[in-house]
Amino acid sequence: MAKLVDLAVVGGGSTAASFLAQLIAELGDEAHDGRKQILVFEPLPDVGPGEPYASDLASNLLNIPAGKMSAYAQDRGHFLRWIENRGPAILLKYGVERLEASAFLPRSLFGEYLRDVWADLCRCAERLGIHVHHVPARVDGITLEPDGGVRLETPVGDFFAQRLVLCNGNLPTVSYADLHGCPGYFNTPYPVAELARTIGREAHVGIIGTSLSAIDAIVALKESGHTGPVLAVSRSGRLPAVRSAVTAPIPIVPPTAQEIAAIMGREGQGLTLDAIFAFLSDRLSAAGAALDLSDILGEGETAREMLQYEIIASSTQPRCWQAVAISLNDAIEHVWRLMPEAERRRFHAEWRSLWMTRRATFPMSNALKIQGYLEGGGLEIRAGNNDLSISAVAGGFDIRLPGKDGQLASRHVDYIVNATGMSTDVAASADPLVRSLLASGIACADPYGGFQLHFDTGCLLDSKGNVVENISVLGSLAAGTYFWTVSLDVNARLAFEQASRIAAEWSPVIVAAQPYADICSMAASDTSMPLTEA
Repeated sequence: MAKLVDLAVVGGGSTAASFLAQLIAELGDEAHDGRKQILVFEPLPDVGPGEPYASDLASNLLNIPAGKMSAYAQDRGHFLRWIENRGPAILLKYGVERLEASAFLPRSLFGEYLRDVWADLCRCAERLGIHVHHVPARVDGITLEPDGGVRLETPVGDFFAQRLVLCNGNLPTVSYADLHGCPGYFNTPYPVAELARTIGREAHVGIIGTSLSAIDAIVALKESGHTGPVLAVSRSGRLPAVRSAVTAPIPIVPPTAQEIAAIMGREGQGLTLDAIFAFLSDRLSAAGAALDLSDILGEGETAREMLQYEIIASSTQPRCWQAVAISLNDAIEHVWRLMPEAERRRFHAEWRSLWMTRRATFPMSNALKIQGYLEGGGLEIRAGNNDLSISAVAGGFDIRLPGKDGQLASRHVDYIVNATGMSTDVAASADPLVRSLLASGIACADPYGGFQLHFDTGCLLDSKGNVVENISVLGSLAAGTYFWTVSLDVNARLAFEQASRIAAEWSPVIVAAQPYADICSMAASDTSMPLTEA
């Protein structure tokens, strides 16, 4: 059998870059004399951006402020300092007038940052005697070898590794499968530049979904000069909440895992939704804010009314409930872990849809654009409830919605863009690697998304419930175990934890973590990252 490399990483997007950068940082300055080898399997030509942060229109914005974006879990200002170090030219390149920590910057700018993170971790690894190599191929199958290694099957041959980390990213949506392959149908809005290039400016466009992905698609079309009508539909017809532009007067202290566990201890019956609500209400009160359920749930009957309320509220109030919800990211997987099964089912049945709408906020700049499209008549947002249906017909598609009289009404569009978001349903996925893992019993589906994992290590649980100790998972396919794996900061933190464990196995002594990127001094290159706060 071919020599086993020490580590293989499947997927080369933001989570993989974060994991590898933090692994190299955790190894410190200990030399490995060329004994360690890491392979990264990524079909795209670049490692780092993945599809979410690939080159695209500048209108496609991050939904997290620049000052909180980072590949490093314990250095949240890393991205911001990278921009400052690059100077005004990098902002000019992406049409950004000025840099602020609170700014929502183009996603492709963050992608360029991730390319630099990848390049620098590779240089740093070489100085440590660790060889990191990009294999530009997909992995179609994985098997466990009798000697304890892992075989990775790819179109360019088989590879073998002692340990494997799956960072294979988002699965394509499985909704509206009957529309796949129909002329004029897009199964994803990304890259949004492709929508703007392909869809005629006067075409009638239907957007399935009213969440963050739908906003990206709408803004991309309209900012690129699209003048035809756009109809965005979802079952609820609700847009996400608008992120408040007003800073909370009192900083919100993130809860710890110990605090979360203490709530369960008082309840004595596992962590209930009622206990979580009471805990978060107390955090809100400690920040000097009143519990305003109407603001938390949102006001207005139509999408236009709700958006108007959101814009006013987020322009004039700190909306501390948003800050409290965001602070939960530091321990959210522990909340999910401690909830009994009955409470999890209750959350998914009664509250998950509302949570996704209110927790996944979008920036004020895009909110104002959407408001302008609604007022100008170029955009309509409708709720389909349970009657929403879409079918392919001659010359386009028919969207059936409840009419004003309660009867179903049909609307014809030339194009359909599916913006319902990614899928974490591995059981329904056609992805060859996912199918291989499930068919072999190496992995099994989690009912709440992704694969079933061992909580403490992120390693797969096989079909018999045993821990597969040399295969772990990061990113969206860890959703059933860690819940909020759609957030960069949560994924970076989980990546740091896995990186620390592997670094400890590789090194006889691991000292306390140094400030991130200290060992990868970038002063030797024009794209260097400063090591101290500006």
